[in-house]
Amino acid sequence: MNICFISNFSKTILLTSVAKSLRKKGIKVYWIACNQKRYHQLCEDFGTTQVLLINRSNIGKANNIVGDFKINELVFGDRVLRHDFKSGVEFLKNIQRPIFGFLSENKIEKVYGEVTWAHELLIHRMCSQMKSLNCQFLNPHVVRIPNQRFAFFTDEKQSQLLEQNKLWDSNTKTIVPKPPNYLKINHKILRRASSWKGKFSRIKRFFTNENMDHLDPTLIANSKIRIKISAKEEWRRWQYKNVKTIKDLELKNLNYLFLGLHKQPEASVDVLGRYYEDQYQNIINLWRALPEGWSFVIKEHSIAIGDRALAFYKKIQALPGIILVNEQMPSYELIKHAQLVATVSGTIAYEAALMGIPAITFAPCFFNRLNCCTNVGLEDLDKNNLVQIANSLSQNPNNVKSFSKYLYTNSFIGNVLDPISDPNVLNEENIELLTNAFLQTLISVEINIAVL
Repeated sequence: MNICFISNFSKTILLTSVAKSLRKKGIKVYWIACNQKRYHQLCEDFGTTQVLLINRSNIGKANNIVGDFKINELVFGDRVLRHDFKSGVEFLKNIQRPIFGFLSENKIEKVYGEVTWAHELLIHRMCSQMKSLNCQFLNPHVVRIPNQRFAFFTDEKQSQLLEQNKLWDSNTKTIVPKPPNYLKINHKILRRASSWKGKFSRIKRFFTNENMDHLDPTLIANSKIRIKISAKEEWRRWQYKNVKTIKDLELKNLNYLFLGLHKQPEASVDVLGRYYEDQYQNIINLWRALPEGWSFVIKEHSIAIGDRALAFYKKIQALPGIILVNEQMPSYELIKHAQLVATVSGTIAYEAALMGIPAITFAPCFFNRLNCCTNVGLEDLDKNNLVQIANSLSQNPNNVKSFSKYLYTNSFIGNVLDPISDPNVLNEENIELLTNAFLQTLISVEINIAVL
């Protein structure tokens, strides 16, 4: 069987270890890379004929497209290509033919990758729409809760899990809300980045162009744009000190809608929440629908400080009924006492549903299977009262136990974070767990073919 991985920054280190382990099992592994350094390393490990390089050099190589993949949509949601729409569109047009040929000629049956960058989403859509390829795109990703588990998602919104032919272990516990481990890792990264050492390191890398591949479409090569973005982030981070937030709030006797802001740019909102990526507009739409007697509690994400300008907070605080709480306030308490929790695709809705608190998401999420959590759109806000939505969700029977059965059955033990964030992922035990999980996705295909 032939499979293909899509290289993605330091996560390539983890996937390379898994790929080498799979190779020992008789699986032939191919790669698609967009960074020249990664490309050359992969060529050494797997052979030049098994690695395809796609980068900005493709912009000047006109190729016929192979299908309509809504590339304007992909460019708009990409945190790098959006800085130059024209070249971004040309890049996605010109890489279609090489990718299609690479997958087709090598008879690739499975592609494993993220759903963050535009080229990854393009490949996902190509696999889904071009039936002649007979190829499936799978996204290995954490399930957030419980910790140390991941699943293979089949859609680009991460709302559908690849279902497994596994037996349910009756001894498995019912899932309970618990902060994901990766949040702790993110906070450590934030503290390091905010330190003087972290700032000096970023400045040094900027001037030395350390690890900068100017042809890599996932890196901002234009120094003026990089300076502008970095300066804005530092200025906004410094300005946030002037944002007035509530540190202590009596929640028990307060009727309120709770919304947690997303870090942005981030795939969780720009990709999964496509068309709902304007978080200010989401707040406006929810505020319009706010019931009489309800407050609207909003919390900034602690790792998102610097993403938004001071004007953003002033605009939302000017709306009657909105309470901006301090980012250090425990989300658990804010969820626990809320009448309704709202988010684009955030874990707070997952936690809320596990706690029996009504929650809505603007993006379709795999945890919408929980009866207390549903995916809504603008039409739902226009037609329905938030009180009615909350009451309807709270009256649904509790299905946390059956959801737990579903999630445990269709997920695996293992850590798929990148090695820079968590070096422990490269432990021999974890690599073996991941290898067996990837093999399971290939075995299931063979079983299904045999049944047909």
